Amino acid sequence: MGGPDGCPNGWGYGMKYSGMAAAVVAMTAGASAAQDVIDLGEIVVTANKVATDAASVGTSVAVLTEAEIEAAGEIELVDLLNRLPGVSVTRAGPLGASANIRIRGADARYIAVYIDGVRVGDPSLVQTQYEFGGLTAADISRVELLRGSQSALYGGSAVGGVISITTRRADADGLSQRVRLEAGSFGTVSGSYGMTQRSARGEVALTLSHTRSDGYSAADENDGNTEADGFRTTRLSFSGEHMLSNALTVGGAIFRQEQRTEFDGFDAFFNLVDLPNEQDRSETGARAFARLDLGATEHLFELSGYGVDRTVRDEAGASEFSGRRFALAWQGTTEVSPMLTLVYGADLTEERARYDALPQGRETTRIAGVFAEALWAPTDRLDLAATVRYDDTSSFGDFTSGRLALAYRPDDTLTLRAAIARGFRAPSIDERFGNYPEFFFVGNPDLEAEESLSYEVGIEKAFAGGAVVSATLFALEIDNLILSGPPFYDTVNNVPGVSTRRGLELAANLPITDRISADLAYTYTDARRPSGAQIDLVPLHQTVLGVTAEISPRLTGRISAEHRDSVLEFGAMNPSFTVVNLGLTYALSDEMDLSLRMENLFDKEYQTVRGFGTSDRAVYVGLSSRF
Repeated sequence: MGGPDGCPNGWGYGMKYSGMAAAVVAMTAGASAAQDVIDLGEIVVTANKVATDAASVGTSVAVLTEAEIEAAGEIELVDLLNRLPGVSVTRAGPLGASANIRIRGADARYIAVYIDGVRVGDPSLVQTQYEFGGLTAADISRVELLRGSQSALYGGSAVGGVISITTRRADADGLSQRVRLEAGSFGTVSGSYGMTQRSARGEVALTLSHTRSDGYSAADENDGNTEADGFRTTRLSFSGEHMLSNALTVGGAIFRQEQRTEFDGFDAFFNLVDLPNEQDRSETGARAFARLDLGATEHLFELSGYGVDRTVRDEAGASEFSGRRFALAWQGTTEVSPMLTLVYGADLTEERARYDALPQGRETTRIAGVFAEALWAPTDRLDLAATVRYDDTSSFGDFTSGRLALAYRPDDTLTLRAAIARGFRAPSIDERFGNYPEFFFVGNPDLEAEESLSYEVGIEKAFAGGAVVSATLFALEIDNLILSGPPFYDTVNNVPGVSTRRGLELAANLPITDRISADLAYTYTDARRPSGAQIDLVPLHQTVLGVTAEISPRLTGRISAEHRDSVLEFGAMNPSFTVVNLGLTYALSDEMDLSLRMENLFDKEYQTVRGFGTSDRAVYVGLSSRF
């Protein structure tokens, strides 16, 4: 757990943020509600691994708060992430189906994901990445999404960005409970129960949720496929921390999810058809930490573990896959002066995979890293961050990554940002050792890491009426790509050439009246292979527009529209589409809300991956209570 946001490395303090961070610590440790309330503004942790005012961060960070997550009412987290600038999601069918998230055109293999400080991502997949399909929003209270190459802080695979997810936390002293039930189209039923307890010395939180759906055909029904592909999942998350003394706090988090997903497949002619395929998947993560505050210096010690077990039953029979990750980490934070803070640390990670396609049935890789970061605020309006990291691995040797970032505020309403970073993606276990004789394919143990370089410059302006508008130009270059290609397709190699992703992100939050506001997220992404060809499934244009209104003192509503255009797949452009969703919430009392959601309001026929179905118009009714 570490900090209230579940940041991978908890809270650190220093520089001009020391007073602000101390207030946050008092709040998270259960300080008395009678204390004076201080408006700290928005604080983020992923960007610098310390608690930082968002206006002082030089890289692009988007935050989903508990209020925003609850108001959205979405079942799966990917539907919320898809609203953020720079993010696009494709999925291969209904609720629970495989979902691929992209940040600035970089897919899931280039994204580091943490849940309550536990690095998640399956080492037994072809590329190590996290499978978002089936991750519900029932127990999630906060998400920080950091865009751009972040290997200097988070090591390999953090090339496209970092997603840090926090489960429920106490937001008030004493005992708090919440219950939510929802039912609707496709035989979908979901329910959750959450409990938090907070005192002056610590807190605990627990959430249990269950979702099931009969679903619809993953193979698009427009092609004559009608067999529904169902899904069910149960998830338990628990976290807690306790202040043993004024200097020492200990705590941890654990989560467990069990799910079954039905999916379709391909026939002998590579046509996507109805098939009785299914996957059982269990996922477990745990983290323990100790935080030692010595005044000017704080130390954070962590031990975490993550495991995934999958059983896939398809036309080829039953296959078993197992992935494990264990990590040890230490981070120190020292306030050298009010203007300078140093953040430094070391970590050791071991990944294991076990499945039949490995030569010995199992394989292990290890990576050890050290990093150092200097946060310097020479004036009240300028913040600089310089980071360097060295990693030594068992799979490809060593790598040095780095990042420079700055934030400059000419006045209280304007922020200018810029960042440049070097990163890497380590070859996966399957890319190095996978052995598939039936496909005449074998991995390459001599692979080297992919290398990346990212840039961004941005501007954010706040207006007197409360409107906030931002624009960011970005570029990501990935070299030494791991690909299968000519002249031989029987293995993977590091191939010459640079793939590029360049574009523009626009975001706006616009109060229209006292009761109506609008928000906009637009992303232009020109993603190219080394040959210059457009990269598949990356929208050239994606726009998400939402309007939220307080219709009456008890009734609020939100309507949102997503538009995608110019998406290449298999050499041809997919049809553009616009899909509209509607949500209404009525406060039955101060403690109970009734909600209505309508997905695909105008019953649009569309696909995010060619051949895979999407939802027709669907209606869901929910009831939530907090006491």
